[in-house]
Amino acid sequence: MSYVTPVMTLSTAVLSLMFDPWHEFRHTNYFDTSWHIARSCLLMLFGGTLAFFMVLTEYILVSITSAVTVTIAGVVKEAVTILVAVFYFHDDFTWMKGLGLVTIMFGVSLFNWYKYDKIHNKGSTSEDESGSALGNAATKYVILEEMEDQDHGP
Repeated sequence: MSYVTPVMTLSTAVLSLMFDPWHEFRHTNYFDTSWHIARSCLLMLFGGTLAFFMVLTEYILVSITSAVTVTIAGVVKEAVTILVAVFYFHDDFTWMKGLGLVTIMFGVSLFNWYKYDKIHNKGSTSEDESGSALGNAATKYVILEEMEDQDHGP
């Protein structure tokens, strides 16, 4: 993330300068008073912070589990999005959305059952060095600075 984030920031800034309608900036209601400026800046800061922690959480989740788990979480997020759209925004709930929701829930349930069965069978047949099947899961996450220190030596 420390290598990709500056590149993403610069490319987004350049694209914003090229394609955003900056001539309309003075006529918007989001920056016409000092209260609106403060509120808009705080909302942007909140959104940026939330996005940063979501990406960080995804990175840690992939490093601890697998990309398949993150994909499954994304599918569940889509199912929640459908439910929020139906119940909160009063979207039409068609048979296609219902079939998709049932398929998602069935697939996620099968995946969770498979993962639970895999962990349960691993724990009963052979335990790792720490004495439990899940004891070594947290050691998969390695901070990059520590790896660089190990590579260069003392």
